[in-house]
Amino acid sequence: MNPQVSIIIVNYNSQQYLGDCIDSIYTYVSDVSYEIIVVDNASESGSVQFIKQKYPGVKLFVNSENKGFGAANNIGSRHASGDYLFFLNPDTILLDNALLRFYQFIEEEMPAAVSCGGNLITRNGDPTTSYGNFPSVLQEFGDMGFRKFFKKYYDEYLSIGKTCKSLTVPALVSYIVGADIFIKKNIFQEVGGFDEAFFLYYEETDLYFRLHSAGYKSYVLPQVKIIHLEGSSLLGNGKLNIEKWAIWEKSKYHYFRKHKGKIVAGIVKVMQLKSLVLHSFFGSTKYPLRKALRITWKA
Repeated sequence: MNPQVSIIIVNYNSQQYLGDCIDSIYTYVSDVSYEIIVVDNASESGSVQFIKQKYPGVKLFVNSENKGFGAANNIGSRHASGDYLFFLNPDTILLDNALLRFYQFIEEEMPAAVSCGGNLITRNGDPTTSYGNFPSVLQEFGDMGFRKFFKKYYDEYLSIGKTCKSLTVPALVSYIVGADIFIKKNIFQEVGGFDEAFFLYYEETDLYFRLHSAGYKSYVLPQVKIIHLEGSSLLGNGKLNIEKWAIWEKSKYHYFRKHKGKIVAGIVKVMQLKSLVLHSFFGSTKYPLRKALRITWKA
């Protein structure tokens, strides 16, 4: 009999987290059948051997090169037997039977939903980004520092990174952070899966924009808490990580060009360069402006 849920974990040099993630699944998940699929993106940390030795029941697929987050998840989905897919980051830890709660939410409580996600928190229990609004030019304008003039409106209707801090019941959301996406497999396949043009960042935002455009609904469940250890911060030691910034901005440009057109994407790119100049001017990047621009341009 096929499992009800296929848990897909993309690994890239995350061995220090991966064991805790898989152990938490085995510890807490019950009353729903599942399989675990790990797709390794050419890790150099010994992760492949670690999985083979410690978790022989895990389905393991090893890429010869780092294909990116979305592409690796697509590979996992093609080998999945479940009716649902649960895309789970290796740096997450389940705290309860999240899989069953997600499954019951869509199957019993909210059958109109096609996807849901949980309340992501740090190891200390502090809320971290779990969902967000779709990106917009006005949001980008606010992110340049102008949101202080319309903070309440920005926080509610524009912010692309929101926590579940103020939520007490399941909420209809624009998109769910890629660390814990629970979705019907047939719907995921119907909309084309992840766009592999996104190497990293914005791939889940793009997926949910397509789901939204097709009329599908997605929810975040604040009562289901999942630890997210590392996140996708662009900062390192308090400084802007230019390498990550460059990948982020490349993905952002692709998102806006794909969904909003060349003109809007061009406007966003100009905003991006202005932000980079400000980071360099105020010393919040370890690179001088010329080198920072060169890294960003080449990404």
